[in-house]
Amino acid sequence: MLLGFVGLGAVVETAYLPALRHMFGDSFRCVGFDVQPAKQPADVTRCASLAELLATPLDTLFITTASLHHLEVLEQALAAPIARIVVEKPIVATLSQIEKLKMLLVQPGVADRVLALDHWMARNGAIQLALGKLGAQWQGDNPQPTLVSHFSDIVKIEGFLQEPSGFNAAGEPIALNFATGEPDARELRHPDGVILDIGTHVLAMLRETVRCLGGNDSMTLQVKRAKDRLGRDISRGDLTTAEGEAHLQGQISSIQLDIWLNKYAGPTGGQKGLRLYLSDGRIISHDRRGAEDVLEVIDGDAVRRWRLPGTIYAHCLAEHILGAQSLFERNPQEVRCTTQRRLEEVERLLTLQQQLRGPH
Repeated sequence: MLLGFVGLGAVVETAYLPALRHMFGDSFRCVGFDVQPAKQPADVTRCASLAELLATPLDTLFITTASLHHLEVLEQALAAPIARIVVEKPIVATLSQIEKLKMLLVQPGVADRVLALDHWMARNGAIQLALGKLGAQWQGDNPQPTLVSHFSDIVKIEGFLQEPSGFNAAGEPIALNFATGEPDARELRHPDGVILDIGTHVLAMLRETVRCLGGNDSMTLQVKRAKDRLGRDISRGDLTTAEGEAHLQGQISSIQLDIWLNKYAGPTGGQKGLRLYLSDGRIISHDRRGAEDVLEVIDGDAVRRWRLPGTIYAHCLAEHILGAQSLFERNPQEVRCTTQRRLEEVERLLTLQQQLRGPH
């Protein structure tokens, strides 16, 4: 298996490569290119140019550049004979790029080759639990009977990504790398604030959950609150400062929806998941705690719990992207549909940023 990466930054080194080593041991090979010569992760053979990489007979190409550069790389990759191209989230970063990508995807032979990746697509435990079909890989209590027999059993939905953070020498909050916990030296700028950067994760997971439980794609969203890294409101006309936290509110499939995003949640952060509130008072919770995903059914003071060890990237790559069970193999038509849903979500989030900051 020969995999290619365009962009060799932190996500490749701390997320992709550990997952690939866990899955395949020494049986995979990676080649890559980055415009910064210093970026050369172990287990990736560097190409001298993007053209050299794209001329390599790759099984799968991963576009892992900064989001603003995804589209320009994708255009070049589509001119090469690469059958499977996976683009990291968000697939594009501006509304003008969305329009250009839409025109690209309707060209013959394009949409079936392009998968917009959000690794949270693998976080389907709440779906399994709600339908009474929890996979054997989940460790915990005895199997739970069906909790959601019809979508109307759900009365409220919450999605959340509250990332832990540290402090710099001035006592200001700083982000931590999601995989290593080390200080993240990047200083995010708009449009890469929480609405787009991590809101894509939550929105993708919520939409996939609702779709699989019988809901529809109708959704309304508005920004109830948005603040920068230092807790200051985002001002209309500010096209530079990234949002550090945000509360989005609306409806999804006519059900009340709240999304809580925070890249600077402090030492108590780390919550990553969703809650489904049921009409009988029970709550289905899916969260990320330490090195495992945790499912719970909360019924008053009674809590039933299941755990799934392993990283989110490892589950995503194994279950959806690579190998015999990949989406490309088991359901090729769903590749274009998945990409379309991810594109719709990015467009909705970028529109929220327009409403927050003013047209730009």
